[in-house]
Amino acid sequence: MKSWKIRAHEVAYLLNPAFCGRLLYTTIKTYGEKTNRAFPFPLIYLVLPLVLHKGTRSCINSRTQLLLWVQKYPQLLIDFPQRAKELVPITNESIEFLLQTEKILLTPNGELEAPASARSLSKTKFVDDEVTECIKKSEHIAKWFAGAGKVETIYVELGVRP
Repeated sequence: MKSWKIRAHEVAYLLNPAFCGRLLYTTIKTYGEKTNRAFPFPLIYLVLPLVLHKGTRSCINSRTQLLLWVQKYPQLLIDFPQRAKELVPITNESIEFLLQTEKILLTPNGELEAPASARSLSKTKFVDDEVTECIKKSEHIAKWFAGAGKVETIYVELGVRP
């Protein structure tokens, strides 16, 4: 991971841990609300490549099951494994930020959860339309993952090898 001093300003602004962490937090919290289970850690690496890619984000809809969505939009997954790989350091940095600020917890089983005792983050405070869309799509991804079955199944459907 490059030092903050040598990152391009655009990258630093878009991929900062607070913004990316906000998206991951939303996914973890929504998944927990839907399933009453902690979020499987390996799935966290799939969230940002789905949400941050504008073409993919615009097509995300949780009313369509993940597998059906993949079949409908295979062109969106052509470079998805590479995007996922490139965003691993950003995801790690964002998770570390969320853990340090105690917005999420790592369970003894190595899963992630948004503790009920933590104050929820606002969905609308200090955000513009694009940020609101990213947050909303993070919720959709959580719903997809909640209904899609095993972690391995989700990885296979998206064409990614862990």
